[in-house]
Amino acid sequence: MPSKLTPDDPRVTHHTAPIRGKTYHYVVASPPAGQAAKGTIILIHGFPDLGFGWRNQVPVLAEELGLRVIVPDMLGYGQTDAPFEPDAYAYKSICADLVAIVDHVGVVGGAAGKADESKRFFVGGHDWGGAVAWRMALWHGARLRGVFSVCTPYFAPSKNRFLPLEEMTKQLPTFGYQKQLGGDKMWQFIDAEHARVRQFLQSMYGGKATLSDDEVAAKKSPYLFDTTNGVHLDRLASAGPTPLLSPAEIDFYAAEFARHGLRGPTNWYRTLKFNYDDEREIVNGDDPARQQITVPSFMLSATDDPALPPILTAQMGKHFTNLTKAEVPGGHWVLWQSSKAVNEHIKGFLGPLLQGAAKAAL
Repeated sequence: MPSKLTPDDPRVTHHTAPIRGKTYHYVVASPPAGQAAKGTIILIHGFPDLGFGWRNQVPVLAEELGLRVIVPDMLGYGQTDAPFEPDAYAYKSICADLVAIVDHVGVVGGAAGKADESKRFFVGGHDWGGAVAWRMALWHGARLRGVFSVCTPYFAPSKNRFLPLEEMTKQLPTFGYQKQLGGDKMWQFIDAEHARVRQFLQSMYGGKATLSDDEVAAKKSPYLFDTTNGVHLDRLASAGPTPLLSPAEIDFYAAEFARHGLRGPTNWYRTLKFNYDDEREIVNGDDPARQQITVPSFMLSATDDPALPPILTAQMGKHFTNLTKAEVPGGHWVLWQSSKAVNEHIKGFLGPLLQGAAKAAL
């Protein structure tokens, strides 16, 4: 299996481009020299992550499957712009951005002789990126060859009244942390102050605090994030190192997050009403392609994800005509924890689709 990417890896090229009034940073990986690309895929990361979160998957997709791989820092992150207002982070707008990025880079692969194939590409997402990937299948399904999500199940557009976050978290207590992330206290407390950014990231990536004897006796958790309450800001300074990233990797993450601070990344938690309003077009429309997803689809759950447990995928099937599901061991950061298993499942999903296109081209 190819080695994972490093922050300065020569196997990818870095780019910035003006996309619908914003500047996006993205990397591109290509198949080995002399090999024609079999297709194009765009990978979408979540919170709090970067395009670099796909470092274990990009080399496999490019070198083993022969794909052109496009991986942006999503809006609010890294070297991509971070608008202060949340409307730009709504699904419909973000999906339009992603299509524009793919078209800017150019689509390769697909079945020869079929005009529609020349514009179609694959999409993969994790966390918020998984939610966006499913919306890509709704808003731009005709452009997709296949779509997959890691950890994040599909939630269909609501046909009922708008449910504010306070009410939603009563029904889904494991989403309680979103109240903190969607508020102002946390991002203002952390701001772009490098030490606090690093402590925040270590907390989110499984770093533990060193407990005093009294805290041990009181059975206080050493973890500084939980899905009910969010980040324990009062104990943030005690965050220990993350077991999931190397020292060079956490240095890179901290420096990239310190560019903008956390207002932009947390704006993704302020989009509920924007998404609800946009999706009235889908709910009230008569386009069957937007009522049920027909694109080949794959849902990969992590067995121990506390926020997005596999049980949340139980009702997904009724919204798809071509869905497969699987699970891998690990928590929310399963892209890193169980990268080999994740990669095998992704190859198992994409491989037949690429072979099918190759056969159609004969």
